[in-house]
Amino acid sequence: MFFLLKRFGTAKGILLSLLIAYLLLPAGFEVDFPVIPPLNKYTLTSLVLLIYLIITNQPTGYKELKGWHKFVLMALIVSPFLTSITNQERYLFIQGLSLYDGLSQSGIEFLNFFPFLLGVAYFNTYDRQVLLLRLVAIAAVLYSIPVLYEIRMSPQLHSTIYGYFPHSFLQQYRDGGFRAVVFLGHGLVVATFLAAGFACLFALHKAQIRAWRFDNRLLLLVLFVTIVLQKSYGAIAYALIAITIISLFSPRKIHLASVSIATIFLTYPITSSIGIFPHQEIVNTAESLSPERAQSLNFRFEHENTLLQHALKKPEFGWGSWGRNRVYDPETGADLSVTDGNWIITLGTGGWLRFITLFYFVVMSIYLAYRTQKYLRGSEDEKNKQYLMSVHSLVVALILLDQMPNSSLHPLYWLVIGALFGRYKKILREWQVNKVNASLK
Repeated sequence: MFFLLKRFGTAKGILLSLLIAYLLLPAGFEVDFPVIPPLNKYTLTSLVLLIYLIITNQPTGYKELKGWHKFVLMALIVSPFLTSITNQERYLFIQGLSLYDGLSQSGIEFLNFFPFLLGVAYFNTYDRQVLLLRLVAIAAVLYSIPVLYEIRMSPQLHSTIYGYFPHSFLQQYRDGGFRAVVFLGHGLVVATFLAAGFACLFALHKAQIRAWRFDNRLLLLVLFVTIVLQKSYGAIAYALIAITIISLFSPRKIHLASVSIATIFLTYPITSSIGIFPHQEIVNTAESLSPERAQSLNFRFEHENTLLQHALKKPEFGWGSWGRNRVYDPETGADLSVTDGNWIITLGTGGWLRFITLFYFVVMSIYLAYRTQKYLRGSEDEKNKQYLMSVHSLVVALILLDQMPNSSLHPLYWLVIGALFGRYKKILREWQVNKVNASLK
C-alpha cells in the first residue's frame, strides 16, 4: 500500500489501495486485537491510510468538514457508546453490551467512514473526479474476467486462494447457474459493483471521455453482458436506469432524478414504520409479472417488517451488535430473521440516531450536488463540469438505492460519495472567489 502511495501519489494511491483491498483481499475475515477495532480488509486499509497521512503530515480531510457537518460526524462516532449504555441487559440468550463494545464499534464506524473524508480532501477537482470515475470503471471491466470465470465454473476462487468460502454457497445458485462471488463475499455485492462501474463508464462515454485504451462501447458491452449473466435483477435495473437517465435527461433532470431516489430512500423506513407504504400493492403488481419474484419480494417485506417492529422497541439508539438486532424464537433460540437491507440493519443496530447520521452524508452529498447548478453556468467548460457532477450524483444515488435491498456501503463507495461532497465545496469556493474578483474590477 505504501508503494502505491509513493509510486502514484497520494490521491491515486488512495484510490488504488481501496480498489485493490476491496476487490482482492478475503471477505469475512478479521483479526480482533485488544483495544483496537477488529481489522478486516476495510478497517485495515483505512487505518494504514490514516497512519500514512499522519506520518507524512498530509491532510486527513477532517478539517474540510465545517460546523453542522462536523457535529453530525461526531454524533455518528459517538452513537455506538449511547447504544452500549442503553443495551447492558441480556436479550434472551445474548449478553448485554459493555462500554468496550461501544469503543470498538466507534472505531469501526470511523474507519469505515474515513474514505469519505479522503474523497472530500483529495478528489474535489474536475480532473480528480474524472480519474475516480475512470479507475472505478476500469476496475469493474477487469473484474469481469474472474466474474465470468466463476459464472461458468462456479464461485471457487475465494476457496482456492484463501481456503474458505465467505457465505452460503447455495445462495449463489440461480436459475440453473451460478452468481460469481470472487472476493466480495456475495454475488449481489459483485453485481452492485459491476453496475456502479457500468454507470461510471457510461457517464464517461456520454461525456466523450475515453476511459481506457479500448473503445468505451466495447467495454460497456462487456460489462452489461456480465451484469446480465450475474443474474441480479437489481443490478440490471441499476444499469438500465443509468442508461435511460444519462441518455435522455439534461444535467438538471439527472440531478432531480438523483434527489428523487434519495427522497424515496429516506421516506421508505418512515412510511414502513407507520404502516402506510404500499407493500402488498407492490407484491400484487410483481405477481402479475413473475410469481416467483413476487414470492421473493413478499418474503423480504415480511422479514423487514418483523425486524422493523423489533427495531422500534429501541428506536433511539438501537439494539447494538452480537445479533441483538435480530429476532429469535424465545423457546428454541432459533434465528427467525433474514437481514438484507443496510437500512434495516443500521436502524436495528444503531436506531434512528445512527440511521440519520450515517445516511446524512450520502443524502446531503446528492442534495448539495444539485445546488451546484447555480454555480456552474455560462462557459462550455462549466457545462462539462455540471454534466459530470450530475452523473456522479446519479452514481451515488444508485449506491444509496442499493442499501434498501442489500448492504453494500463499503469504504470504496464512501470515497465516491466523499468526492461528490468535496466537488461541491470546491465549486462553491471557486464561485465565491470569482464573485469577489468580479466585484473588485
